[in-house]
Amino acid sequence: MIKLARILKIDEKTVELQLEKNGSCGDCNKGCSDGFLNFIFPKNTTLSVSKKQEMLSQTHLDDKDAFFSQKYQKGDVIGMKFNENQLFKLALALYGLPILLIIVSLLFFYYLFSLVDFNNDLGGVIGLILGLVISKNVIKLNRDKFKPQVKFFK
Repeated sequence: MIKLARILKIDEKTVELQLEKNGSCGDCNKGCSDGFLNFIFPKNTTLSVSKKQEMLSQTHLDDKDAFFSQKYQKGDVIGMKFNENQLFKLALALYGLPILLIIVSLLFFYYLFSLVDFNNDLGGVIGLILGLVISKNVIKLNRDKFKPQVKFFK
């Protein structure tokens, strides 16, 4: 996935970027929504890129190839190519994990309620709701740990 970003601020330790709105990806030009990137990076948040090793834990992205060591200024537009394998794994976590948790918890509570002679359907509904809550929290916790691998280009 290739996205364009504008440099908002650049200094010796970090670079602040803003993803270009309504810009289609440079690799497929299908004009898909930015919903997946909004999951990775919360809305209305500027992306921070670390230029120095000591800033890695405080930023969204890393400049591993020293791309920003060249002369770039505020307002320049740069490209960002996201690692496809890593995005695929995140998509599995974003879509597959909730579905799996919902199905497992629904079946577990349906079976559990049938064992104790309660209404099976009520157990299924409780399992469905519990699966949704658990999957939401698991995804929220893992999103904070996720730092995508990005290659920058002009």
